[in-house]
Amino acid sequence: MKCFLVLDLQYQKFRKIVIMNIEVKVTASAKSNSFKKENGIYYIRISAKAIDGKANKAIIDFLSSELNLKKKDVEILKGEKSSKKLISLNIDEDKLESYFTK
Repeated sequence: MKCFLVLDLQYQKFRKIVIMNIEVKVTASAKSNSFKKENGIYYIRISAKAIDGKANKAIIDFLSSELNLKKKDVEILKGEKSSKKLISLNIDEDKLESYFTK
């Protein structure tokens, strides 16, 4: 996890930006979309087919919606043509973990 402090000169306040990189196992063409964590491993099931990047776009749309993030805060870093992906999330670790405890 990388952590950056950004100085916002307009308001002269510090705000914390947390970028988490998580490894995810993806299943495309699933019956429904889901995001879960089991034994420390993240899993995404996505209904879009893995054709022409449709599943990757659906992953970004789904995660941004589920985690209440902007689409620019979700990025696939590695594995665009693989079921194992490295995904960057601009999210605090506590907020991510609270998603799985609701």
